Amino acid sequence: MSLERLECKASFIADEAGTVTGKAWDFSSPDRTGDVIEPAAFAGAIGKSLPMLFAHDQAQAVGVWDGIAVDSDGLTVSGKLLVDDVARAKEVRALLQAKAVTGLSVGFMTKKAAPRKGGGRTISDLDLVEVSLVAVPAHDGARVSTVKDISSMTTATADQIDTKAIDEKLAGIETKLAARLDAIEAKANRLDADNDNEPGSDVETKALNQFLRTGQIDADVKTLTIGTPSAGGYTVAPEYSTNILKKLVEYNPLRALAAKMAIGTTKVYIPTLATDASGGWVTEVGPRPASEPTFDQVEIDVFEHAVTIPVSRQLLEDSFVDLQAFLAARIAIKFAQAEAQAFMTGDGNGKPTGLVEDPSIFDGVVASANILTDLVDLYYSLPSAYAARGSWLMTRKTMGAIRKAADVADARESIWSDGLGNGTPARLLGAPVYEAPDLDDVGGTPSTGVFAAFGDIASTYQVVDRVGLEIMRDDYTGADSGIVKFRARRRVGGKTVLPEATVLLKASGS
Repeated sequence: MSLERLECKASFIADEAGTVTGKAWDFSSPDRTGDVIEPAAFAGAIGKSLPMLFAHDQAQAVGVWDGIAVDSDGLTVSGKLLVDDVARAKEVRALLQAKAVTGLSVGFMTKKAAPRKGGGRTISDLDLVEVSLVAVPAHDGARVSTVKDISSMTTATADQIDTKAIDEKLAGIETKLAARLDAIEAKANRLDADNDNEPGSDVETKALNQFLRTGQIDADVKTLTIGTPSAGGYTVAPEYSTNILKKLVEYNPLRALAAKMAIGTTKVYIPTLATDASGGWVTEVGPRPASEPTFDQVEIDVFEHAVTIPVSRQLLEDSFVDLQAFLAARIAIKFAQAEAQAFMTGDGNGKPTGLVEDPSIFDGVVASANILTDLVDLYYSLPSAYAARGSWLMTRKTMGAIRKAADVADARESIWSDGLGNGTPARLLGAPVYEAPDLDDVGGTPSTGVFAAFGDIASTYQVVDRVGLEIMRDDYTGADSGIVKFRARRRVGGKTVLPEATVLLKASGS
C-alpha cells in the first residue's frame, strides 16, 4: 500500500489502566487547513481494529483501537495502551496524564474529495489506516477534555488538575524519558551490523527527492509534529541511507570483511584473552594444578568523518537527472575512500587505527624474490582455524604480479583462479582475494611495509559504528555564489583486536 497520500488529522480521555477514549475528528468545523470530512467517509472503518501509534511513527505502536464509531458530532474511538507489555506505552500514558500530549490525529488515504470555497477540501470517502496520539493535532477541536488524576484515580476537569502532583510525576519520569530518548536516538543512528537495513516508505523517498531539488518537504501528511525545515534540517530516508551503505561496502573491503558493532557511546572496550588456562597430567589421587585465564581489553574510540558537496542552485531547480543517485554515489565514494584508508593504515589520531598501522604485532613472512613461495609460506603459517575463514588483501598491481608469476611457473591452476565475472572475487590458494589499494605494491617502494595480508579479518579487526548518516542542506553559506551545500557526516571507529588471526607479507625491516 502506497503511503504517498497518507494524511493525518485530529479529544480524548485516558485512565491509569491505559484505556483511551475520545474524538478523533470533529464534524462541526474544518481543520487548520480548511478540510472537512463527511461522516459517511468513515463508514468503512466502523468495526475495524486499528493500530494506536504515537506521533504517526510506525516504530512506536503503543496500543490498539478496538472501538470505532461515527456520532453526530464526530468520529469517536476507544482503545487501550499496552502498558503491561510495551515500555513506550507506559511513557505515553504518563505524557497523557500530565497533559503533555493533548490530541488525537487520524491517518488516512483520500479516495474522493472536492475543493471547498475559500480553501481546503470536502472529503467524502477515505481509508482510515491508523489513529495517533499527538502533542498538537491538525484539528483545533481535538483536545483532551478530562483525564484520570494520577493519585486519586477520580475524574477531574482540565482546570482541576493538581499541578504539584503533575510536577512531581514529571520529575520522576524525566530521567526515564531522557534515557529512553537517548536510546531511541542511538538506535536510529546506528548502522545494522550486516548492512541490511530495511528500505523506507514511498512517502520518505518522495520527500527526500523533493527536498534535494527544492529544500522543502511537501508530502501529503497532515500533522504538525512531522517535517523537515526548508534549510538546516537533517534528512535521510532509510532507503537512501541503505543505498549509500551498500556502496560503502563495495568500495571498502575491510568494512565488508571485518566484524561490525553498533554502539551508543563515544568508545567501546573489547575484552581479549591474554593468557589461557592450562592443566597438567596428574595421578589418580594426586593434587590437581590450579590455572586461570587472564584477560585484557582493547579500547576503540569513535571518530567523525564528514564531507561537503556543493551543487549549483540552478542545477537543483532545473535538473532532470536523478540527484538522489548522483549524491549517493559521490558521498559513498568520498566516505568509502576515507574509511578504507583509515581502516587499513590510520594512525588513530583523529581517525580509526588501521589494520596494518603497526605490522610488528602480526606474524608473517618477509618478502623475497620468489613471490609464489612467499605466498605459500604465508598461507600455511596461519593456524588452520583462521585459515579456513581466511581472505587475502592486496593491491591490484600485486594481484597482477602473482598472476604473471603463476603463468611463468605454469602454476596458475594450483595457485590462482580468476573470478566468474559477476562480482565473485578471484581466489588465491582457495581463499578469496580483495583489493586493498592502501597496501604496498610488490616490487614498488614500501610505505606501509606490507604487501599482502591473509587471515580471518572478522576475528582480527573490529569496526564500531556510532552515528550512521546525516545529511544537512545548507542554503545560506554559498548563497552569494548560487551554491547549495549538502553536508554529510557519520561517526565510526575501528581497531585490530586479535592479531593472531591474520598474517602479513612484509617488506624487509617491517
